[in-house]
Amino acid sequence: MSPDDALAEWAERQHGVVSRAQALASGLAASGIKRRLAAGRLVAVHPGVYRWPGAPITWEQHLVAACLACGPGTVASHRSAAAMWGLVDATDVVEVTTSRPRCPKPRGVVLHRSTDLQQAHVTVRHGVPVTNPLRTMVDLGAALERGDVEDALDRGLVARLFTIAAVEHLLFDVARPGRRGCGVLRRVLDERALGAARPDGLLEPRMARLMRSAGLPPARFQFGIPGTGARVDFAYPELRLAIEVDGFAFHGSSRAMSADRDRDVRLLAAGWRVARFMWADVVRHPARVTARLSDLLASPGPDPGPRDAKT
Repeated sequence: MSPDDALAEWAERQHGVVSRAQALASGLAASGIKRRLAAGRLVAVHPGVYRWPGAPITWEQHLVAACLACGPGTVASHRSAAAMWGLVDATDVVEVTTSRPRCPKPRGVVLHRSTDLQQAHVTVRHGVPVTNPLRTMVDLGAALERGDVEDALDRGLVARLFTIAAVEHLLFDVARPGRRGCGVLRRVLDERALGAARPDGLLEPRMARLMRSAGLPPARFQFGIPGTGARVDFAYPELRLAIEVDGFAFHGSSRAMSADRDRDVRLLAAGWRVARFMWADVVRHPARVTARLSDLLASPGPDPGPRDAKT
């Protein structure tokens, strides 16, 4: 195999980028690298990192290039890792962590140095070396506001990337005085409105935080109502009050809406009141939601019906 063929194989595995060390290992001499750069057969991305000509420029390529530029032991982390795992929305931030005490800092890259990054904390996703979901959650507190960390935690729980217990365990392992981010995640875990429960979607934890911030009494989460075969999102059993939050993904089809109506009929027949709130209610009109709940909690008498309970 020729040096160029060997280097092309590296590039194919790494989103179109290669390092100087890989070029030398493929059989190219330093002079050969220089000639290829001059001829446009390699394109410099960072010092010692080159893009294969014709390779599409992508965010993943920028991440791999940053890891190669910082050297072995460097992985995508924090916001970049969170985006790769779906814990946050897509981002163009290139953020990496290295275990090396010294390395270059590439232009346009957010670089973190870590003394506790272990092999067990890293993996490869879509061809990019990256911190695993647990380590990513622990790191996020150093890069995001508390509310965003809460959302990331809920997204990971919904996607079954981790459990609360697993996050707690890793946080205990790496937390130390002065370590950035751990305090944010600790507060999120300690004050999480749903405790250790895994939500079915992102609307439930938002509703739980809204109820908590409004000072409403704690409700039972994912409560099974005896004799009805129904499990509701939140319940006040002593008041026979069921609260449902309906995201479009799970309740938007005609079949789902019919099932909701049938279940509401069963709950009403069992003497329960049902209040339903949509995503727009919880996210855009939180004051209306909490006012409606306060009224329901203050008046335990019969409610007009599940559809009249909408905000």
